[in-house]
This record gives sequence, C-alpha cells and structure tokens, in this order.
Amino acid sequence: MTWEPMTLDEFAKFQKASGVKVIKVGDVWWRQVHPFFFRPLFPFAEVAPGRSRYPLPSRIGGVIHMVPAGAPSNSFMNMFVYDQLKDYSLDGVGAKQRNIIKKALSNFTAKRITDLAEFVDSASPLYISFYSRTKYSYHKERLQREKFRAWAKPIFEYDKVVVTGAYRQEKLCAIDISYQVENVIIDDVFFSDTESQALKVTDFIVHTLRDYARTSDAGLMFRGFPTGKQSLDNSKITRGCSIHNMAAFTKINPVALHLAKALLPEGYQKLLAVTAPL
Repeated sequence: MTWEPMTLDEFAKFQKASGVKVIKVGDVWWRQVHPFFFRPLFPFAEVAPGRSRYPLPSRIGGVIHMVPAGAPSNSFMNMFVYDQLKDYSLDGVGAKQRNIIKKALSNFTAKRITDLAEFVDSASPLYISFYSRTKYSYHKERLQREKFRAWAKPIFEYDKVVVTGAYRQEKLCAIDISYQVENVIIDDVFFSDTESQALKVTDFIVHTLRDYARTSDAGLMFRGFPTGKQSLDNSKITRGCSIHNMAAFTKINPVALHLAKALLPEGYQKLLAVTAPL
C-alpha cells in the first residue's frame, strides 16, 4: 500500500466535502476547529502574523498557527509525529513494545478497503462498539447507519484517501483512515471494536502504517495534537511518537477565551496542551 500525495487545494476540497468548515485567505487554507476559532488546515503551514492574513470571523474568536523562521511568536504548537520514517524497523523498537507488536501481528492482517458498501456494512458496527467503549462525545450522529454512510461517502470519492482494515479470521476489527498531503502522512481516523483492543489492534495498525511509510516519499507522519488527557497522550508516546514543539503565534479574543474556559473545558485543556512549552 502506498499514499499518493494530495496538493493543499485537493486536501481542502476533500475536507470541505467531508463537512469541515474551511476558508482560504491568500494562499493559506484555514480550518474552523471551534466557532470563530481557526488554525491552518495543513497543520505544518507557516504563517507570518498579521490581522489581514486571518479569516475575518477569527476576530471574534482567535487563531493559532506556526510561524516561519524569524517571524514573531508568542506560543508553541505541539504535535505528535513519527519522523525518520525510512529508518523504522521492528528490530529498532524497544523489547516490550516489540513483543506487543509481534503478538498483534499474529492476530491480525491488513487490507485496504475500496468499496463504500463493504465499508458501511462492516465498519458501522465497529463505530458503535467504539462509541460505547470510549463514551466519545463527538459525532454521535454516526451511530445512525445512514449518517455513517453519508460521512463515509466522500472518503471513497477521493482515491488518494487510504482506508485500511485490520482483520482477524476474515472479520473486520478496526479501521484506519489516512492520506498524504505534500510530504506529510496524516493519520486521521481510527476506531475498533472492544474485543480487539485486548489483542493489541492499535499497535498492529500503528506498526502497519509505519511499515508502509518506510517506502513512501513522506518525511513525517502526523498523529494529531496533544489532548491534555494523560492516558491518551501517553499511549502515543509509548508507541514511539515524538512531540514536535514548534514556534507559533496565538491570538485569542479575551472574552472568547473566558467563555471557552467556562463552557468548553475539554477544548480549553486541549488548547493549553497544544500551546504549552516543553
């Protein structure tokens, strides 16, 4: 399996089709992550600070973005990444993690899924199991089969999006959705059934992606931002993720920040985790 890189404009088109609110200012695509709060759609985009460079609605909320070398910065952006992709090997992993991966490899096989109907039939029950286990507070509407299908449809309309299934005895147990934007592989979505967690399906998927990435032309694999939840963040570090601490600029309306702290405590804690110095 390989990834075919998307351009930034292709990435924006795909995200927009998937329901993400995006807006282009100059040559930068921005994503609205909360009402009136924006960051660049491509996490590694560098933007020189300037009011005219930001989406107009951000004046009510705020922005956060990386900055080019030499530009003013007042915060950081922390990101979970795998780098040195071509150097990955099972022998290079710590003994404990290597044993976990070997156990996972004995339990699962990987296959790319390219058919929407197959995906909806086999993956929608996994999402229900995932939601029940994690008490996930986001995208509850996907518990409904037709809403799940509506979410999945754009994914299968873009052949540069890679949907990987983990199978045990021909039964689908986990889903991972990833794609490459320019020289960065973005590992975007993962969910599994509850039973497979004990069989280390997460470790299987992470190993599979890293093994595929060895032969890609990507320089990094992005696995998201810190959440501020220690168990979730530590699980990525345990699996070999490093945290890149990048110079950034954050501008937030003080009233919006106060409201976020009071009304969106999880979002506020994530903001602190993303912008904190290491």
